[in-house]
Amino acid sequence: MFVAVTVSYIYLAVGIDISIAGSVIGSLSIVIGLILAFRTNTAYDRFWEGRKIWTTMNTSIRNISRVIWVGIKEKPDGPPGINDQKIRAINMLLAFAVATKHHLRAEYGTSYRDLQGLLPEDFVPCKSANSLRTQYINHRQHLRTDHNDWVIQRDNSSASMSLPLEITYQLSLWINYVKDKELIDIPYQGQCTMALSNMIDCFGNLERILLTPIPVAYNIHLKQILTMYCCILPFTTVKDVHWLTIPLCGAVAFTLFGIEAIGNQIEDPFGFDSNDLKLDDFCYDLMLELDYIVQTVPQDQSSIFESIAVSQPSKQTRNVLIQI
Repeated sequence: MFVAVTVSYIYLAVGIDISIAGSVIGSLSIVIGLILAFRTNTAYDRFWEGRKIWTTMNTSIRNISRVIWVGIKEKPDGPPGINDQKIRAINMLLAFAVATKHHLRAEYGTSYRDLQGLLPEDFVPCKSANSLRTQYINHRQHLRTDHNDWVIQRDNSSASMSLPLEITYQLSLWINYVKDKELIDIPYQGQCTMALSNMIDCFGNLERILLTPIPVAYNIHLKQILTMYCCILPFTTVKDVHWLTIPLCGAVAFTLFGIEAIGNQIEDPFGFDSNDLKLDDFCYDLMLELDYIVQTVPQDQSSIFESIAVSQPSKQTRNVLIQI
């Protein structure tokens, strides 16, 4: 706006001709359009891909919770408390989604209201989850560690793992436990293993979106080009529209920088902004679904299609009209 006011004053009030040909801005407009289109499309692709991956993860959780609830049976001669273990396993599945949400927001650890009660009382999360992973992501701490820290060994005090991955390991161990006790059939075990693998795959893809931002150099260069375009525009329009150059350039600058700001807003879809994905709502809806399974869906092999003394409907003749 300052450039537009200055150019308009010099050209119209002082009388100095500082206008330039409009063909200059035409060529630059094509470049601006292509760059802005690439910027917004890339940002929205990240937003939409994040939504698709979360839906895939939700589907895997629904599948494995169904198999756990109806496929694992408590036997009279088997270990006691299997039904309670099934409920705890379903809580762990919900904890995976909630922990993934917190992980994507760089909220590590288990001291969050929506995680309380979902994890078993004897579950001990990674002791360095609050420090090492934050340093790894933000400060490249792993490049300043001693070379011996790279050796995988049992007494490595700096070992770390994301909470969602820890949950999948615990669930895998429990699936193996019920398989050893012959409480689950082989096909059901395969479905559980496949669903857990899909959950880990979704978690890795969500991390890929989180840890692969748009390059900073690209954003800086885009802002420079937009600023240059808005500074050149008044020189090409003042000769034709005169004082209208000021509001015209203001509207153009508002539009261009607004599009660029939208790209910055949606390129990281996992935050707390109103334009981000509603991860809290997604987790709450999943909690309602899993709670309905535990409260309502029967665990035995009864069928809703079975009933006692069902009267057989009388056969009726159906008239079929054939048109030729």
